[in-house]
Amino acid sequence: MTTPEIIQSESELASLASRLRDVELLAVDTEFVRESTYYPRPCLLQLAWHDRLALVDLLKLGTAAPLKEILFQQGTLKIFHAARQDLELFFSMSGHVPAPVYDTQIAGALLGYPDQSGYGSLVQEILGISLQKGHARTDWSRRPLSEDQLRYAAEDVHYLLPMYRKLETRLGELGRQSWCREMSAELTEPALYRPDPDSAWSRVRNWRQLGGVALARLQALAAWREEQAVARDRPRKWILADAGLIELARENPRSESELARLSIPPAVRRRQGASILRRLEAVPADAEPHGVSPETRLTRNETRLVSSLGQVVDETARRKSIAAPALATRAELRALVAGQRELRILRGWRRELVGARLLAMVETAGDQAPGKEGTSAATRRS
Repeated sequence: MTTPEIIQSESELASLASRLRDVELLAVDTEFVRESTYYPRPCLLQLAWHDRLALVDLLKLGTAAPLKEILFQQGTLKIFHAARQDLELFFSMSGHVPAPVYDTQIAGALLGYPDQSGYGSLVQEILGISLQKGHARTDWSRRPLSEDQLRYAAEDVHYLLPMYRKLETRLGELGRQSWCREMSAELTEPALYRPDPDSAWSRVRNWRQLGGVALARLQALAAWREEQAVARDRPRKWILADAGLIELARENPRSESELARLSIPPAVRRRQGASILRRLEAVPADAEPHGVSPETRLTRNETRLVSSLGQVVDETARRKSIAAPALATRAELRALVAGQRELRILRGWRRELVGARLLAMVETAGDQAPGKEGTSAATRRS
């Protein structure tokens, strides 16, 4: 492996940016920490091109601005593995998502490797090289970085380009290169990385235990917590744990004394008690939760139909040597049965491969089941 350049000064960074300006393929990886923050804290940027490697000390430099043109220019394809967290980091740093990108994890899934293949396992499968383990959980904010850390960081990007070339060749033989580019492009949608208080409730563990006005209260509380986490740049659980949100939504305390009877930490009550009570008071007694997808209330017949669709997806995936989640997830199948049609399974290559068949099964089941129990989710949705 080529000895990497260590970029720690503004002049070194400017020189690197100049040399990368005409590069067409650029392998990219990042190292960051976020144990004590809401936003990821950038520590290291790893780049590989041609036969060169560079490790950019973002923690020392405090910026990657000179590289912005390269990261966002259309003429440079950025190669990542499991790109989403890296793209989130760039979005938090600049407000933009690098593009175009190519995700080798997605490419592997389209060739039948596990949907969430790790970098090391895919390097082993594709290149026959075993990587040493040991620094995935290291503290990348400590300086100086050890020789082992630098080697690990360099390896994380060094094999991306040769792996990309082999994956592209195999995808090309199967006519699937455009599939990978389409799926990779989906990762560059900025909405994926913007804080969204209105949808924060859907990430609360055990939210399905609640319904009706209790769920509406949870939605209000989760939005409050998200706003607090963003404003203070602290992890959500540092503001209030999920279990605390569930308890508040269920018990609905109306005063400080009622709040004190719950298991909410005293420090949270002192600092945020009044704010929590105001959020709860703002939820009307007859409030209905928003954004709860109808597929969460499927009938028994519809649930059986979801299982049948899943069998078709699994069989198609086996026949085509594709990881099944790359075709459709269980949640997408439930949404399809519930009447939703703005789904990726009904677009592009997925529709041709299996989506049209799944849609026909859903529509046929609807036509043939006039007496099924209750009202279908699709009917309830209309």
